Amino acid sequence: MALLEIEHLTKEFDGVTALQDVNLQVREGEILGVIGPNGAGKTTLFNCITGMFSPDRGTIRFRGEPIQGRRPHEIARRGIARTFQIVRPFPALSLTDNVLVAYGHRYYPRLGASTTASRTQASLQACHRLLDRVGMAAGHERAAGTLPLGFKKRLEIARALALNPSLLLLDEPSGGLRHEESQELLELIRRLNQEGITIVLIEHNMPIVMGVCRRLVVLDHGIQIAEGDPAAIQRNPQVIEAYLGKASV
Repeated sequence: MALLEIEHLTKEFDGVTALQDVNLQVREGEILGVIGPNGAGKTTLFNCITGMFSPDRGTIRFRGEPIQGRRPHEIARRGIARTFQIVRPFPALSLTDNVLVAYGHRYYPRLGASTTASRTQASLQACHRLLDRVGMAAGHERAAGTLPLGFKKRLEIARALALNPSLLLLDEPSGGLRHEESQELLELIRRLNQEGITIVLIEHNMPIVMGVCRRLVVLDHGIQIAEGDPAAIQRNPQVIEAYLGKASV
């Protein structure tokens, strides 16, 4: 069953086409990889799905309902959460309060509202469980700005999980991480998927992509040039020319 359906998605910026007639489906329960060279339109795709950009043409359906053109918070409330390629936690806030900002959507309608109403014993415990879930069981009251990059990435995922998503979009989660950190992240992604979360993964780390995704979509200059299982993608001449031949695999 398709959880997310995208048809003829096109997005332009000042005459430059970032996405051109993209068609894809995300099946419930899968981990779908989206790969391609820099500038291929991968993050633009996420921005259109999550309401940060409005497509110029095409439709995006989540659980059968059109969501293109809706505001980001409306889409998030429907069950779509994302991380960003460049992580920006609230540096002066504790790990708990960083997660509470997202978890508190149950209590207040907008980011500018006070978190006071959400600071209950139950909500604080729920935030701690989310931090534990991503492997940050210690130091809940540590300031987020003091974290190394690997833990900032985990905090970003915890904040996304606070929205209780059924679809999680991860934008280059292993970017800048050491090999050991990337492998730990790979296990976290697998575990979240096993817990029932459908995942779309943008990633340049090919061992991560090939190790966790059963299906890949390849973009190049905004055009969808291939779709298939990892073995088929690795053999595809067009993909090799556009991307894999230039990447470390």
